[in-house]
Amino acid sequence: MHIETKFDLVNSWLKENADRVPFCQSFEWEEILSRESKNIERLVVLDGDIPVVMALVEYHRLPFGWQYAFCPKGPVATKSLNVERRKLAMDCLGEYLKEKNCIFFRVEPLLDILGAKKALDFNPRATFVLDLRKTPDDLLAGMHQKTRYNINLSQKKDLRVSDAKDADIFMALMKETAKRDGFRLHETRHYHEIIFSPLSQQLTVYYGPKAIATAVFAGFGDTFTYVFGASDYDHRSLMAPYLIQWEGIKMGQRYGFRYYDFFGVAPKATGRTDGLEYNPKHQYAGVTRFKQGFGGEYCEEPGTFDLILSPGKYKLYGLLRRLRRLF
Repeated sequence: MHIETKFDLVNSWLKENADRVPFCQSFEWEEILSRESKNIERLVVLDGDIPVVMALVEYHRLPFGWQYAFCPKGPVATKSLNVERRKLAMDCLGEYLKEKNCIFFRVEPLLDILGAKKALDFNPRATFVLDLRKTPDDLLAGMHQKTRYNINLSQKKDLRVSDAKDADIFMALMKETAKRDGFRLHETRHYHEIIFSPLSQQLTVYYGPKAIATAVFAGFGDTFTYVFGASDYDHRSLMAPYLIQWEGIKMGQRYGFRYYDFFGVAPKATGRTDGLEYNPKHQYAGVTRFKQGFGGEYCEEPGTFDLILSPGKYKLYGLLRRLRRLF
């Protein structure tokens, strides 16, 4: 096996070789990162002349001139690649990255990878996925009664839904939501690049002239993914977040996607005795309750792992990170 860094058929290969193809391995996502001046590279492992594994990686600088490579929701392997061949392909990627002075390779594989160290999840590993091949009536029937009620309630209010892309409205509501819920935002430029990419769609709910909720979706392969959402707390009684999800689901249907991915819920926790299937203190606990009401099927991937390429340097890197947290 060997590495190739030039490949013209990225999207078609991904669509042929992965179920619910991850949008953050797409050519469009590569363009987003490139416009942000991120240090990225598209790597393809070939077995003879046949591409068997693909990885869009982003390089991150570390002390001492070291770096690590991160592959969001990947690498993606052909469906026919067995465990042994998959390991050979990952070893091939590892050798290439070692030559680029990477001390580890952070991955979010769709399948388990042998010999990797579990890391803190970067992107959420669990989600709910809705089958969009159902009729709107069947989709509504599969929702929790309270969710249906809130959608109906929002539709009776004087609300207007726009599909125009507006980064200023998105950022204003996003900053308000981040402050209220206590999470950190990406750089503004990152949101701008996503919003104005052909990969994305935006919906905004207005109450009179005021924008009270907005959401950004990514459509790739057979999946329409809810990526970001924000809302005005003062108008929470209008149930705009429920309306925007329902409008997003219908938008995904109109564009011909097979699945609607809610992109991020708390993973299931075993051994609970309080009736909940997840840890109520998990960072996604609140949105899990909300998203669960729409009736999607629970799906979970392995999560985030580090393939250690230089054990000694990786150990020192971990020690430095622990020391940094103390000060």
